[in-house]
This record gives sequence, structure tokens and C-alpha cells, in this order.
Amino acid sequence: MIEMNEFSRLLLREARKEYQLILGRCNDFGFEYVIQRPPQARICFGSSIERETVPLRGPAVSALMRRRQPELLGENLAPGSHNIGYDAGTPENHPALRKRVSRKGYGPLAAACVRFNFEEVSNSPGVGDYDLVKKQSKAKQMAKPFGSGTDERTKDRSLAYPGVGTYIFKTRKDIRNHSFGGTIKIMPAARTLCKTENFDRCQRCDERPEVDYWKNLRTDRSLCRRCMVKELEDARTCSKHKSDQNKRMDALKEYKRVRHCAYYHRHDKTSAAIQFISNKQLKRKFRLENYLSMFE
Repeated sequence: MIEMNEFSRLLLREARKEYQLILGRCNDFGFEYVIQRPPQARICFGSSIERETVPLRGPAVSALMRRRQPELLGENLAPGSHNIGYDAGTPENHPALRKRVSRKGYGPLAAACVRFNFEEVSNSPGVGDYDLVKKQSKAKQMAKPFGSGTDERTKDRSLAYPGVGTYIFKTRKDIRNHSFGGTIKIMPAARTLCKTENFDRCQRCDERPEVDYWKNLRTDRSLCRRCMVKELEDARTCSKHKSDQNKRMDALKEYKRVRHCAYYHRHDKTSAAIQFISNKQLKRKFRLENYLSMFE
């Protein structure tokens, strides 16, 4: 805080009184008293130098401009001030006319030969001038066509290709499990059972199934692929009643396709597993099987 003595206070009071007197006098004369600010100093380097757009002299002209500007080299390029190298009074001495002229005239069409010769005769006759003599050949007797001696009633009239609408249309199954906006899981075509040894046997033929087979995970019963096909055929023809067929088909739907894990790793009679197929090959195999399972 600045300390002020009594003398400095008196000076400030006098200055205020003088300012009020000047302001009141200006108001009496009818104009507003404005304190003018001092001009700002030029603190930027080179701001006071006047610059031209295309200078011809001065410090702004560079060495490249001195070499390239034609005005500085003494050439006058103004309209009507070109340096003409010939006499305008004798136009026949123009440089463009100083060339050899052909005796046959000017231009590309000044030739001595006839331009269009209509007396030229073609070496070949025109269309319609030929004398065509067609030789009369004997009509060849047609041989008996193949199969013409057979009875028409014994021929098969069925079409080689089935007509429209006669195909058995199979819809594609949806193998995706949705979770109401969550992750979508793909249902595998065959479940893999990881065991040390596979002791499952078919309940119909009592043989150990190879590769893929069908198993009821609730009752632990198994069916090989051949027996599963036979069971499906028997279920469709077991009874005339639709209810009996549906009951048997529902029982067969509980069987799921499974396979033993021996196709991609081995246990060697232990609980440890040694994988002998790469994950890339395994993923490609699963992707192909899942795609083909949609059309079963």
C-alpha cells in the first residue's frame, strides 16, 4: 500500500479541482472533452518500411528479381513499342514470306494429276454378275431312325427333370442360440465326449459305434448311425395313428449326435490329453460341419 503524506494529498486535490474546472468550461462551450491517448509505438521490426507489390528498385528487390524482370533488363514490353526487325513499308520482305514457293501453287491440293479418276475398272465382277450353276444331286434315302420299331405305348413318357413344385424343399435350420441381445452361441453339429476310452455300445446292434453316433444323455443309451436311420423309418411306419408316430419321434429327438475325442487328441490310458491337430484345422472342421448341419 502506498503511503501518502499531507503534501501529496493537497496536490491530488488541486489536480481534481483543475480537471473539474476544465470539464465544466468545455461543457459550457458545447463540446465533449475527451482525453486523447498517445500513439502506440512501433515495436515490430521493419513495420515502418513501405512495401510494393512488384518493386523495381529498393531494398525489397532480390537478386532473382533483378535477373528475371524484363523491365530491369532494358526490354520495353508496352503495347506498340515492340522492336520490329523489318521495314513495315515493304511487307513483301516479311520474314514469313522468305521461303521457296512451288511452281504449281500453294497448299496441299496443288497436284498435277487428276484428283478423281472415274474410268478405273475393277478387277473383280460385282455382286450379281456371277453365273451360278447348281448341280442337281440325288436325294439321299433316310435310314430308319433309332428306336422307331418299338411300340409307342411301351415308351416312358415321364420327364427327364421334375417339374416346378415337385422338389422336396428343406428349410435351413437355425443353429444359433440367442440370449435377448447378448452373445450368440453356435450349436455344434456334434458334441465331443472327452473320455479315456469309449465304452458306449449301440442298444440295437450291440456294436461299438465308429466316429459319430447318437446318444440319449438322460438315459445314457446310444444308437449308431445305421440303427438310427432304421429307427426313424420304423417310427414313421410303426402305426397308422399319427399320435403313436409322434410319441416315437419325440423319443428319438432326445438323442443327440456325439463323438469321442479320439479324432483330435489321445489320452494313452491317462486323464491327460495330447492334441495332434492344430487349432486352425480344428476350427475349420467345426465351421464346415456346423454349416452342413443346417441342411440335414
